[in-house]
Amino acid sequence: MPRLLPRLAKEIEKQGNGFLKCYPITFAKKKRVTKSLYKAPHPKPSFHPSNYEKSILLGSNSPVTFSKDYSHHKRLPPSVSSQPSLPRDGDAPRQMSQVEFSWWANPYLRMLASPIRTCIATGATLPSDLLIRLVGLRVETPIVLGPKKEVVPATLAPDGILHPKYVSRRSGGNAIYALCWRKAIEDLQKGPFKRISAHLKYPHHLPDQVAHLLRLRVLQELELVTERLEWATRSGRNLANDAVVLRRLSREEWGLMKTTKTIPYQSAIAVLILPPPNKDPVTKKRPQPSMSALPPTDEDRPENLPPLSELLSISSDTFPDETGMLPRPEVPLYHSITAFPSRSQRAALHIFLTRILTAERHLKRLHNEKNGDKSVIPAEKFEAFSVNKSSHAFLLCSDAKTVQRGDTAAVAKALWRLRMYESEGWSTT
Repeated sequence: MPRLLPRLAKEIEKQGNGFLKCYPITFAKKKRVTKSLYKAPHPKPSFHPSNYEKSILLGSNSPVTFSKDYSHHKRLPPSVSSQPSLPRDGDAPRQMSQVEFSWWANPYLRMLASPIRTCIATGATLPSDLLIRLVGLRVETPIVLGPKKEVVPATLAPDGILHPKYVSRRSGGNAIYALCWRKAIEDLQKGPFKRISAHLKYPHHLPDQVAHLLRLRVLQELELVTERLEWATRSGRNLANDAVVLRRLSREEWGLMKTTKTIPYQSAIAVLILPPPNKDPVTKKRPQPSMSALPPTDEDRPENLPPLSELLSISSDTFPDETGMLPRPEVPLYHSITAFPSRSQRAALHIFLTRILTAERHLKRLHNEKNGDKSVIPAEKFEAFSVNKSSHAFLLCSDAKTVQRGDTAAVAKALWRLRMYESEGWSTT
């Protein structure tokens, strides 16, 4: 210690006089791992002995010794938005083309393109978006000391219904798939789920839990669209087009649609009937929005409810068919009172739709200012707006242009899965 203190005092004095000695710190650079295994394919090799001066196994490009060099790998899938990335050889990231944008904007093509799985109840092989994934889940309980160790049985639970941004899917363990149909989930009580584990239990509330999570997935998809549009409003980006993602129908448009049972909009993929939630007769307050995964306690199911959904035909002027061989495309119309019996979920749904409409108005103004259009709406149009008021019908649109601004096709897919589950998406045969 007597020898250390004088040297320590000198070092402290040097640092006080501004002679601080700095030692450079170097960090090991992480090796960048490419996501793609794609390489330029080699020409087709020949296995004839006359083409080789020596054994085929001794060549530098031998298709037997270096067989991995001749294997083909897929390219990276295209992305919706162009992301800045470092240049690299081989498979570079790219943005979707216009044809790929139109495919991505179709919710039914996306459901059919999902991975193929087999239903445990019917044995049918279908895309996984038409099925419900179920796993065995063991709830952790506090350890109780005793002479005998009791094994807590696992419970059958839905998995992968919610968006992966909110809840990640369980990858470990076995899983089964059943039709996205309430009756198919109820028929699992007969025992097909025992293939996962003989000690697995079937909870009595499983059908209602699946329905609740399907409704929650609709709200999550709408929240993602809302956040994307509001980000574009704040940042002033993503103003390449002014395609309408969501619009509120006027009373005249909604009345004509109810009378003719047709939709004169080519890019329409869904119509939602959503009146604002009423005040509670006791508390005189409107319900608070909720996106909780817990079972709702404020479900209201009055009598004489309308069906969950109806199918409206698209007018022939929008989709002309000279041959008459193709069926006329149809668009689902959803009644929110039946589809979302929880008042808190309907309140959240109404808030998201109104926020999207507000963001759409701001984006429309920013798009006009970017293109130099600063025209003022004449007074006659304001009078027309006051006469023809808005209805409770919201029109959801999706095409090659709107999908670049917000993924409304995912919202339509979530609504269709809810429709299938409530026995309105399957035929009786």
